[in-house]
Amino acid sequence: VFMSNLKISSLAVGISAIAMLAGAAEAATLSVMTSLNRNHDQVVAYFDLMHTPMNKDKGAVTLNYKGGPEVTPNRKQGAALKRGIIDVKFGPSGYDIGLNTCARLVALSTQPQSVIRKNGGWDVMQKCWGEKMNARILAHPFYNSGNFHIYLIDPPVKNKKTGISLKGYKMRSTALYHPFMKAMGGTPINISPGDVYTSLQRGLVKGLAWPEGGIFRYGWTKYIKYRVGPGFWRSSTMGVVNLDAYNKMTKKERDYLDAWGLKFEQESTPYMRALADKDNAKVFAAGVKVVDLQGEYGKAFTKTVMDSTWASAKKKMPANYYNELKKYLLK
Repeated sequence: VFMSNLKISSLAVGISAIAMLAGAAEAATLSVMTSLNRNHDQVVAYFDLMHTPMNKDKGAVTLNYKGGPEVTPNRKQGAALKRGIIDVKFGPSGYDIGLNTCARLVALSTQPQSVIRKNGGWDVMQKCWGEKMNARILAHPFYNSGNFHIYLIDPPVKNKKTGISLKGYKMRSTALYHPFMKAMGGTPINISPGDVYTSLQRGLVKGLAWPEGGIFRYGWTKYIKYRVGPGFWRSSTMGVVNLDAYNKMTKKERDYLDAWGLKFEQESTPYMRALADKDNAKVFAAGVKVVDLQGEYGKAFTKTVMDSTWASAKKKMPANYYNELKKYLLK
């Protein structure tokens, strides 16, 4: 009888242990990497609105932060996500243009994000991200929470055709900015955000394009003295998940992750706008002058930025994706 009780007791302990392991496996854990540094305003917003509260919620999915560009360079993170080396990536989709030509267009959208999710644009984007990056989009945040501007060391030279002339200027850039910088006569150079300060310091570049937010922290205001507008575009930043990892999850886990992505997307605009306003105040207090081009110069500036970027995308994208996204993303 003693032996039987011992066997029964051991069996019960074994079943209990298996049950505990099964319970532990119920919450899917996804590895996360950010394309921008942990202290960048956009990453701060992601952590404050999605990453941290989602983990505190102790729901169907937990997120495990692996680091930022100091771990894997931002231009290599898209390939890492595609291969499943990381599960979730949060950052500007402009870094992924080499893999995914559709990433050329998302910053150009003028429709509210809520409309894009319903008018067919979201479905086209999901199809393209799935095909090109083996990924699913969880969130495209920061709609109307900050525009891009050109920041210069020297006073801008006005030009009736392009708004301003960048002739003779080497400019810090990514693939997204190349077309309009070239159209304005500039020479764009791919430089990672972490190397912008030394590039300005050494005179390698005379300026850059950048969205509102996170500028003062980098110390660039020691060199850049003019912010040129009108502001343009919306953020290209997205939260995306590896499609294989997503498809392996249960419906409950997928629904939970999607719901948090939507929640973050909706809450991100006012949150990021507040962070951008704080950064702008510091940028202007440091002596950066605002130059918002008026009249024909302002119109020429906006037209050059938009037309050159769309034209460049058209040459490099499959026609079906280009035509559909242009129809759905523009008002």
